[in-house]
Amino acid sequence: MQKRFLMSALFAFSLSHAQEVKLEEVSVTATRVEREVKDTPAGVSVISEEKIKDKAMIGLYEALQGIPGVNVTSRNMGYDTRLIIRGGGLKAPFGIREIMVLLNGVPITDPDSLTRLDFVDTYLIKQVEVVKGPNSTMWGINASGGVVNVITKSPIERKGGQLRFGVGDYSTYILNAYYSTPIGSSGWYLGFNASRRQTDNSWRHWNEFKTTQFTLQPAYLFSNGDVWENYISYTKADLQLPGPLVVNPARGIDQWKTYKETGTVEVTADPWKHMGRYSEILFFSSKLNKTISEKLELAPLVYINKWSHYHPVTGRINDADTKVYGTDIQLNYKQSFGILITGLSFRSNDQKTKYYKYAEVQTIQNGPQAGRIIATLSDRAGDLSEIQKQDTNLYGVFIQESINLKSFIIDLGVRYDRVTFDISGQKWSDYNFSTGKYENCTSNCIYSIDKDYNFISPRVGITYKAFDWLSLYASYSTAGQTPASGEIQTNPNLDLSRVYNYEVGMKARTQKLYLDLALYYMPVEKEVVRVVEAGGKTNFVNAGKTDKKGFELSTSYALLDWLSIGLTYAYSDYKFKKFSEPVRVGNTTITVSRDGNRLPYVPMHQYSLFAKVKHSTGIRASLDFNTWGSYYMDNANTEKYQGYQFLTNLSVGYEKKNWDLSVSVDNLFDKRYAIEVTKDTDGVKRYRPATPRSVLVKLSYNF
Repeated sequence: MQKRFLMSALFAFSLSHAQEVKLEEVSVTATRVEREVKDTPAGVSVISEEKIKDKAMIGLYEALQGIPGVNVTSRNMGYDTRLIIRGGGLKAPFGIREIMVLLNGVPITDPDSLTRLDFVDTYLIKQVEVVKGPNSTMWGINASGGVVNVITKSPIERKGGQLRFGVGDYSTYILNAYYSTPIGSSGWYLGFNASRRQTDNSWRHWNEFKTTQFTLQPAYLFSNGDVWENYISYTKADLQLPGPLVVNPARGIDQWKTYKETGTVEVTADPWKHMGRYSEILFFSSKLNKTISEKLELAPLVYINKWSHYHPVTGRINDADTKVYGTDIQLNYKQSFGILITGLSFRSNDQKTKYYKYAEVQTIQNGPQAGRIIATLSDRAGDLSEIQKQDTNLYGVFIQESINLKSFIIDLGVRYDRVTFDISGQKWSDYNFSTGKYENCTSNCIYSIDKDYNFISPRVGITYKAFDWLSLYASYSTAGQTPASGEIQTNPNLDLSRVYNYEVGMKARTQKLYLDLALYYMPVEKEVVRVVEAGGKTNFVNAGKTDKKGFELSTSYALLDWLSIGLTYAYSDYKFKKFSEPVRVGNTTITVSRDGNRLPYVPMHQYSLFAKVKHSTGIRASLDFNTWGSYYMDNANTEKYQGYQFLTNLSVGYEKKNWDLSVSVDNLFDKRYAIEVTKDTDGVKRYRPATPRSVLVKLSYNF
């Protein structure tokens, strides 16, 4: 009876909205071929160019804010984006892990799952697609959290140019110039982009960010519509990373209380006051879409990413030269009832790293702790302490059949991946977290680690097109997640994580209504868990099993032609089902059961409210309110951080002919809150304060 009533109500609604069906966004990320998002059996969010138009776009995190199931922050408004999708990426102390990131469909994630966003020019972005949940079948191992595809402007699609200038608080400046043009009638097109972003972020010590980027995009359009696209970029990026505010009752330190009461942001009480990432990157990719016959299409691509990286971190300074290269060859066979997609992938990471001591440090001079480092005085490298070579390779082959049966689309796929690690090096000294000193190496000073991981990832998805405006879906997807190379060095016994995702959802689109609902259950076997030990040292261990259950809602409604309102909400119930955490007590290590505890950092409740205005006069505005619920600081669940409520962002803009002026205000009411709080096994808490109210004014001229 209830089912009959529901179907009758849906049918009546479909008749009343039959003339209001809205053309849907198209995604290429979830299935590797163009398909309407509404007809894709996965949680997919598309962030359009219009949506990010008024964002400051100092970093990619601004485009990803407010997506249910996506936790994204930045420590200093730069490219230092922390990204977590449905719990994937939680263990990453820096960079992005457990999430596949693509640039125009080209993988920019290393074979061991590390992604750096240093060279992604945010002012070239046309659209961002986010696929939530395991997606190893389509994009390979190490995509347990999901896939993010950053799509840039194409010189074929957009001709002409744009000049953009911006200025804001804390000596923030942006400069951008873009131009694309056909080269005669030869079929060639050329795009050029140059950007400069910088801020001194003077509300904190050691918090500057600056980057300079140049991009060339030669492209060729064949007479039959085939396209050959090339992307060449150079980036010079400097990023200082301020340390956290420390609360250490044993030492009588409470920097967070001082900040909350006075607004004064002190220099971190941790010894490491000069951390940062300084990179120089050259990136090249070449991608071809070739029609072989009426039914057969070939899509090969190749890429290389060469970068040098000076990276002061906790206890030492990394100086690395890395070359990442690979290829992906995809073949599409069109059938009367659907499409068969198959292909193979290869990615390789060749890295040579030198590790140094900090050259200038302050130490305790007398007493039982004499020699303990209490502060760095600069980020200058001192004596060489270790050399290392890493060679990581990924090999994959995949196949998927998509069957279109009028009201149903069935996706059946499987993929096999193999990842190999070859890590070797020699160590002369290292920082000892217990004593707080550099000490000579006495064991395993010459080391070699070889690890191989293999995974088969099947996937099944069913989409039911109930009406033109409504689709229902169910899916089962899997992912394998290897430890990162740095995690393997910390713990060579780490196993591969296995993620299984069971999901159902609904998607509705009309001229007025946008609605996405998703309900998922995601058990994880042998998840790699981050353990924050005394002194802030990070270790990694496998949990026996974790369970992740969630619900996601994203909806908007057009009240008027020029006014829409919306809501996003995520419920995330993530628990350790079986996990024994190693805890150091004195000179010994014991294991303590965390069974039934919640995973730290990810709140159970997270939601956003927003309103948008876009008037025919050229005036536009957006107002959003974001709430990040409370979460536990540690695996032991000893204490919660309250999160933040109704963090408000405002943007207004005006467009007239070729000119466009916008003003964006983040953290409108200047809330004092933390973007991350951790608690180590000694009970010391570390708070990373969020950026205070910041204003940016942008002026653009299109020609």
